[in-house]
Amino acid sequence: MPAPSIYVFTGTSGSGRKTVARKVADGLGWTAVRSCTTRMPRNPANPDGDYHYVTRDQFDLWESEGKFAQTADIDGNRYGVLRHELETMLAGDRTVYLVLNRAGADALVKLFGERVVRIFIYVDKTTVRERLESKGTPFDVVERYLDHYSEEVTYRGKCEHVFENVNADRTVELIKQAVAR
Repeated sequence: MPAPSIYVFTGTSGSGRKTVARKVADGLGWTAVRSCTTRMPRNPANPDGDYHYVTRDQFDLWESEGKFAQTADIDGNRYGVLRHELETMLAGDRTVYLVLNRAGADALVKLFGERVVRIFIYVDKTTVRERLESKGTPFDVVERYLDHYSEEVTYRGKCEHVFENVNADRTVELIKQAVAR
Protein backbone atom coordinates (compact mmCIF):
# COMPACT_ATOMS: atom_id res chain seq x y z
CA MET A 1 0.00 0.00 0.00
CA PRO A 2 1.47 3.41 -0.96
CA ALA A 3 2.12 5.90 1.82
CA PRO A 4 -0.53 8.61 1.99
CA SER A 5 0.62 11.85 0.47
CA ILE A 6 -2.65 13.79 0.45
CA TYR A 7 -4.34 14.77 3.71
CA VAL A 8 -7.79 16.28 3.45
CA PHE A 9 -9.12 18.22 6.41
CA THR A 10 -12.88 18.13 6.27
CA GLY A 11 -15.71 18.45 8.74
CA THR A 12 -18.21 20.92 10.03
CA SER A 13 -18.02 24.59 9.09
CA GLY A 14 -16.81 26.68 12.00
CA SER A 15 -14.96 23.78 13.63
CA GLY A 16 -11.49 25.25 13.15
CA ARG A 17 -10.47 23.03 10.22
CA LYS A 18 -8.18 25.63 8.64
CA THR A 19 -6.50 26.56 11.90
CA VAL A 20 -5.88 22.94 12.84
CA ALA A 21 -4.74 22.05 9.31
CA ARG A 22 -2.20 24.91 9.25
CA LYS A 23 -0.79 23.96 12.65
CA VAL A 24 -0.49 20.27 11.77
CA ALA A 25 1.10 21.10 8.42
CA ASP A 26 3.56 23.53 9.97
CA GLY A 27 4.63 20.88 12.46
CA LEU A 28 4.99 18.12 9.87
CA GLY A 29 6.27 20.07 6.87
CA TRP A 30 3.21 19.52 4.68
CA THR A 31 2.43 21.86 1.78
CA ALA A 32 -0.94 23.55 1.32
CA VAL A 33 -2.84 23.21 -1.93
CA ARG A 34 -5.04 26.28 -2.30
CA SER A 35 -8.47 26.06 -3.84
CA CYS A 36 -9.79 28.53 -6.38
CA THR A 37 -13.00 30.32 -5.50
CA THR A 38 -15.41 32.76 -7.08
CA ARG A 39 -16.46 34.16 -3.70
CA MET A 40 -15.22 37.55 -2.65
CA PRO A 41 -12.49 37.68 0.00
CA ARG A 42 -13.93 38.35 3.45
CA ASN A 43 -11.52 41.29 3.64
CA PRO A 44 -11.22 42.61 0.04
CA ALA A 45 -8.59 45.18 1.07
CA ASN A 46 -6.34 42.39 2.36
CA PRO A 47 -7.35 38.99 0.88
CA ASP A 48 -6.12 35.94 2.75
CA GLY A 49 -3.79 33.43 1.12
CA ASP A 50 -6.17 30.49 1.58
CA TYR A 51 -7.62 30.79 -1.93
CA HIS A 52 -6.92 31.82 -5.48
CA TYR A 53 -9.71 34.37 -5.97
CA VAL A 54 -10.97 34.24 -9.56
CA THR A 55 -13.92 35.55 -11.51
CA ARG A 56 -16.83 33.26 -12.32
CA ASP A 57 -15.95 33.57 -16.03
CA GLN A 58 -12.37 32.46 -15.36
CA PHE A 59 -13.58 29.59 -13.19
CA ASP A 60 -16.10 28.44 -15.81
CA LEU A 61 -13.43 28.57 -18.53
CA TRP A 62 -10.98 26.51 -16.50
CA GLU A 63 -13.72 24.03 -15.66
CA SER A 64 -14.68 23.66 -19.34
CA GLU A 65 -11.00 23.03 -20.12
CA GLY A 66 -10.82 20.26 -17.49
CA LYS A 67 -8.30 22.10 -15.33
CA PHE A 68 -9.86 21.16 -12.00
CA ALA A 69 -9.32 17.94 -10.06
CA GLN A 70 -12.60 18.68 -8.28
CA THR A 71 -15.18 21.43 -8.06
CA ALA A 72 -18.01 22.28 -5.70
CA ASP A 73 -20.88 24.76 -5.47
CA ILE A 74 -21.37 26.11 -1.97
CA ASP A 75 -23.90 28.81 -1.17
CA GLY A 76 -23.81 30.23 -4.70
CA ASN A 77 -20.01 30.27 -4.97
CA ARG A 78 -17.74 27.94 -6.92
CA TYR A 79 -14.68 26.20 -5.48
CA GLY A 80 -12.13 23.99 -7.21
CA VAL A 81 -8.65 22.52 -6.92
CA LEU A 82 -6.42 23.00 -9.95
CA ARG A 83 -5.28 19.62 -11.19
CA HIS A 84 -1.84 20.80 -12.38
CA GLU A 85 -1.09 22.50 -9.05
CA LEU A 86 -1.92 19.35 -7.11
CA GLU A 87 -0.08 17.02 -9.49
CA THR A 88 3.01 19.25 -9.56
CA MET A 89 3.23 19.17 -5.79
CA LEU A 90 2.73 15.42 -5.68
CA ALA A 91 5.37 14.85 -8.38
CA GLY A 92 7.86 16.55 -6.09
CA ASP A 93 7.23 13.86 -3.46
CA ARG A 94 5.64 16.40 -1.16
CA THR A 95 3.01 15.59 1.36
CA VAL A 96 0.16 17.99 0.72
CA TYR A 97 -2.97 19.00 2.53
CA LEU A 98 -6.25 20.58 1.54
CA VAL A 99 -9.27 21.86 3.42
CA LEU A 100 -12.36 20.64 1.56
CA ASN A 101 -16.01 19.80 2.03
CA ARG A 102 -17.26 16.23 1.78
CA ALA A 103 -17.78 16.36 -2.00
CA GLY A 104 -14.23 17.59 -2.53
CA ALA A 105 -12.83 14.94 -0.22
CA ASP A 106 -14.76 12.20 -2.05
CA ALA A 107 -13.58 13.49 -5.44
CA LEU A 108 -9.94 13.25 -4.36
CA VAL A 109 -10.45 9.75 -2.97
CA LYS A 110 -11.93 8.77 -6.34
CA LEU A 111 -8.89 10.21 -8.17
CA PHE A 112 -6.08 9.18 -5.82
CA GLY A 113 -7.46 6.25 -3.80
CA GLU A 114 -5.37 5.17 -0.82
CA ARG A 115 -3.03 8.14 -1.18
CA VAL A 116 -5.79 10.25 0.43
CA VAL A 117 -6.43 10.34 4.17
CA ARG A 118 -9.46 12.28 5.39
CA ILE A 119 -9.23 13.99 8.77
CA PHE A 120 -12.66 15.01 10.05
CA ILE A 121 -12.79 17.95 12.46
CA TYR A 122 -15.97 18.91 14.31
CA VAL A 123 -17.40 20.72 17.31
CA ASP A 124 -20.97 20.82 18.55
CA LYS A 125 -23.44 23.34 17.10
CA THR A 126 -23.41 25.55 20.18
CA THR A 127 -19.63 25.88 20.00
CA VAL A 128 -19.82 26.71 16.28
CA ARG A 129 -22.25 29.53 17.03
CA GLU A 130 -20.17 30.84 19.95
CA ARG A 131 -16.92 30.82 17.97
CA LEU A 132 -18.41 32.55 14.96
CA GLU A 133 -20.24 35.16 17.03
CA SER A 134 -17.09 35.91 19.07
CA LYS A 135 -15.30 36.73 15.80
CA GLY A 136 -18.06 39.14 14.81
CA THR A 137 -19.29 36.91 11.99
CA PRO A 138 -22.51 38.33 10.47
CA PHE A 139 -25.74 36.64 11.59
CA ASP A 140 -26.60 35.36 8.08
CA VAL A 141 -23.19 33.65 7.77
CA VAL A 142 -23.58 32.02 11.19
CA GLU A 143 -27.02 30.75 10.22
CA ARG A 144 -25.69 29.38 6.90
CA TYR A 145 -22.96 27.45 8.73
CA LEU A 146 -25.51 26.01 11.15
CA ASP A 147 -27.90 25.10 8.31
CA HIS A 148 -25.18 22.82 6.86
CA TYR A 149 -24.17 21.28 10.19
CA SER A 150 -26.35 18.13 10.22
CA GLU A 151 -25.40 17.23 6.66
CA GLU A 152 -21.70 17.86 7.29
CA VAL A 153 -21.41 15.95 10.58
CA THR A 154 -22.74 12.71 9.06
CA TYR A 155 -19.66 12.50 6.82
CA ARG A 156 -17.39 11.59 9.73
CA GLY A 157 -18.27 7.91 9.35
CA LYS A 158 -16.48 7.85 5.97
CA CYS A 159 -13.27 9.46 7.23
CA GLU A 160 -10.11 7.71 8.36
CA HIS A 161 -9.67 9.95 11.42
CA VAL A 162 -12.22 11.92 13.46
CA PHE A 163 -11.40 14.59 16.05
CA GLU A 164 -13.56 16.85 18.15
CA ASN A 165 -11.76 20.20 18.23
CA VAL A 166 -12.42 21.44 21.74
CA ASN A 167 -8.83 22.73 22.11
CA ALA A 168 -6.88 23.38 18.89
CA ASP A 169 -3.43 22.65 20.33
CA ARG A 170 -4.60 19.34 21.79
CA THR A 171 -6.35 18.43 18.52
CA VAL A 172 -3.16 19.19 16.58
CA GLU A 173 -1.13 16.89 18.83
CA LEU A 174 -3.68 14.07 18.53
CA ILE A 175 -3.67 14.37 14.72
CA LYS A 176 0.14 14.33 14.59
CA GLN A 177 0.14 11.15 16.68
CA ALA A 178 -2.54 9.51 14.53
CA VAL A 179 -0.83 10.18 11.19
CA ALA A 180 2.59 9.09 12.52
CA ARG A 181 1.34 5.51 12.94
